[in-house]
Amino acid sequence: MQNWPFWIAGMALGAFVPLFAWTSGKLLGISSGYAEACALHKPAGSERWKLWFALGLPLGGLAATLARGEGEVASTSAALVEHFHVGNAGQYLLLALGGLLVGYGSRTAGGCTSGHSIVGIALGAKSSLVATIGFMLGGFAATWLLIALAGARA
Repeated sequence: MQNWPFWIAGMALGAFVPLFAWTSGKLLGISSGYAEACALHKPAGSERWKLWFALGLPLGGLAATLARGEGEVASTSAALVEHFHVGNAGQYLLLALGGLLVGYGSRTAGGCTSGHSIVGIALGAKSSLVATIGFMLGGFAATWLLIALAGARA
């Protein structure tokens, strides 16, 4: 089994998003799926499908990993965590802090990074283009800062 070339996957996703919006009248995004998870105590409404969409992404990734015959899921941050000597409790704390920051940013920016970068830009929203540029600049700055800190500790 081989991965799709990134440009084919990108074009497929870029074509699917506006097609989905046009045919269903609904926008595809992940942060609203998590909002549905927080509203499980309420009766299911017309937006409950977003919860199943949000749950299907990691479960689909796990199924694809297992279908490839890979028994374990690798962490992309293992080298960084190893370099800074963060234990399991520290990793969970960083994940929780990161989740809170992403949630706060999603509410403040009117959507998450994927919502703006994939859905908003595909639908031609100028505000999503501005938000995506901000996400990218912030990501580059954080990466350069972490690389500089890692180099200082070496």
